[in-house]
Amino acid sequence: MALITIEYGSLASSETMNKNFQYLDDKISETTGSFTTSISSVSSNIATLNTNLSDLSDKLDETKNDIEETINGTNSCVITALMLPDWSACISISKPKSYIAPSNGYVLINPVANSSGNLVINGVTVYFKYRGHEDDNAAILVPYPVKKGDDVTLTSSAIATYFLPVVEKIVIEGEEEEEDA
Repeated sequence: MALITIEYGSLASSETMNKNFQYLDDKISETTGSFTTSISSVSSNIATLNTNLSDLSDKLDETKNDIEETINGTNSCVITALMLPDWSACISISKPKSYIAPSNGYVLINPVANSSGNLVINGVTVYFKYRGHEDDNAAILVPYPVKKGDDVTLTSSAIATYFLPVVEKIVIEGEEEEEDA
């Protein structure tokens, strides 16, 4: 049914008026129902979006934690691999006859000028000082990197031998150092 047109100046019957009112009432009800359905759909979509955002937020937090753990692990590996010397902990050692490195670090050897000999680390022999001529009297402090547990033996005469450990933990400026529990 559609609205019934009432011409200007004419008298409309109550039946015609009631039909027009009924038509308008039906249209208002339809429109209200349509709006209610649309609002319900929008509300459902908002609830779904909120759930998805919450899930994404949780996943982001997990990913952030995973990244932080990876960074911390990488920092630990980098610090271990850097082998930055800790000069404040350098110690003098007697001629290393089966000296066992207590930690990662360096064995520093200053050979006797006119000596010759080898350095043996974990059973692997490397030339340390070769004296090919009687005028070959070089003597310079030589560093050899070692890791914890390496067995170091020197077959050459040395003026001095040292063990120089590496820094175990680096505190980056602005970060607080964690205390061991």
